[in-house]
Amino acid sequence: MAQSPDLAAMVEPDDLTGDLALVAQECGLDVAVKLWEGMKGTVVNVPKNGLQRVVMRYVRKFYNGRNASELAVRCGISERQVYAILEDAPIKNDQYRLV
Repeated sequence: MAQSPDLAAMVEPDDLTGDLALVAQECGLDVAVKLWEGMKGTVVNVPKNGLQRVVMRYVRKFYNGRNASELAVRCGISERQVYAILEDAPIKNDQYRLV
C-alpha cells in the first residue's frame, strides 16, 4: 500500500530519528522521505571505500609526478596509498616497464 502524499508532505526534520535523521541532515529532508517511502526496513551500508574505483581513476588521471601529497589530501587517502595505486596501474600501449 503506497503512502499518501499528504503524509509525506507533513514530515518535518524533528519527526525523523536515527539514521534517517542523519540522511535528512546530510542529503535533505526530501531524500530522507523518499528513502523511507521506497525502502522501509532495508538496511543500507555506506562503506568508507565505496568510491575506491573513482579514487583510483582520479589519482591515475591527475598524478603529474610531483603532486602525490595533494592528491592524497583531495582523495582522503595517504600518500603511500597514492603510490600504491600508481604502482598497480596497467601499462599503457605506448609505455614500457623499466623494472
